[in-house]
Amino acid sequence: MGSNLIDDINKYTSSDSLLVHTKSRGLIRLYCPFTVKVIRSVDSYMVGQELEVVNVKISPDLDLVYIIGNKGYYHYYFSIQV
Repeated sequence: MGSNLIDDINKYTSSDSLLVHTKSRGLIRLYCPFTVKVIRSVDSYMVGQELEVVNVKISPDLDLVYIIGNKGYYHYYFSIQV
């Protein structure tokens, strides 16, 4: 992906929030920090642990990345707790 596309995405998004569609409330904006639950073990995190996302980013391949602590993890290791 070109850096121009990522620059354009960053113009309309923020690293301190995430838009989420829920069954009960429709489209909502979650502001960091928000809680996620580990659904696939990664690093030292085990399934079932609840963690706090401090920022959200987009990878060069346009994948959603959660910043937990000082490290980035792909979103598919977690489920959002709303």
